Amino acid sequence: MADKNTSGADNTTSGADLALTFRMACHGDYDSVMRMSEGIYEGKDYLPAFFHSFIDDPDVIVFLALVGDQVVGLRASKITESGTAFIVKAARVAPDWRGKGIDSRLSTHQDDWIRQNRPTVKYKRSTAFSLSQGVTESMKKKMRYIFSMPFIEYQGEPNLWWRQDPAQLAQLDTTGLPDVVPLQDADDDFCTAVQKWLPAGACGGYDGKPVILVDWDPYTLSPANLKYLRAQNKIYVLKHEGEVSLSISNTYLSPSARMLCVQIYARDLATVLKHLLTHLKDASRTYHGDAICTSVFVSQFELEDAMHDFCRHTLQMDPVQPSKTQALAFESVM
Repeated sequence: MADKNTSGADNTTSGADLALTFRMACHGDYDSVMRMSEGIYEGKDYLPAFFHSFIDDPDVIVFLALVGDQVVGLRASKITESGTAFIVKAARVAPDWRGKGIDSRLSTHQDDWIRQNRPTVKYKRSTAFSLSQGVTESMKKKMRYIFSMPFIEYQGEPNLWWRQDPAQLAQLDTTGLPDVVPLQDADDDFCTAVQKWLPAGACGGYDGKPVILVDWDPYTLSPANLKYLRAQNKIYVLKHEGEVSLSISNTYLSPSARMLCVQIYARDLATVLKHLLTHLKDASRTYHGDAICTSVFVSQFELEDAMHDFCRHTLQMDPVQPSKTQALAFESVM
């Protein structure tokens, strides 16, 4: 999960004289970081679930900003693409310290550290909500916009009819398509076939390679990355009439709900629904007692309204985000 650059971060440039110190985070900082992050994403913050794994991952760099002994900011980034890129994973500023340029200074400190200690890194990537207009405009000034994807989010409580009996989801599959199956292997031909369904601009990065979002993280669509991602995500494919579609999901427990994030790269609504129903069935069978908040990214903007209708009226889920919300991907050279 990459940071979505909402109110938990502070991208202003004031407060340059503030006496900040920086250091790497450790497991013992968990409570301080959670206090600083309280209320982020209205109870659906991912950081509680991922903080300790970030600390343990040698490719994730987590810096803290401090005023005296008080933790007032956090920046976490993950090195990807065989060491040539990094993704901004999380950005936080304590509520009483926002508007003082802390996140900006943290970002500069972390970028300088990566340049010195990871010299193979050529560029960084980040994502943002389209609804965060001020932050989005700020991002566009600092980083190059690559592409955007429609993003819908709905919550289903355990008492919903299909949550009680996930097998009933089969009744909703009127597509006539063959089953989606777990990804076994992917070669360059597979990636080329999937690339046709990526959103416009997805090959607009500096290296010109196709980019996909995986739970808000921008990754190059490549056999190596799909093999790496398969270890932590459910990845399904559907091959039909010579065409290939791809979907990727993962789950984690937030303070208020089980989060299910699904990205679907397909041509038409029938194929998208076939993928979505499979991921929903998997999650409901495994986490039958949890409220499930489902985030769905689809690569074709013309499918957005139909997906809202399906989640709201057919699945009877409650909307979390308003319509016409997008995830935007950005990139900059180091």
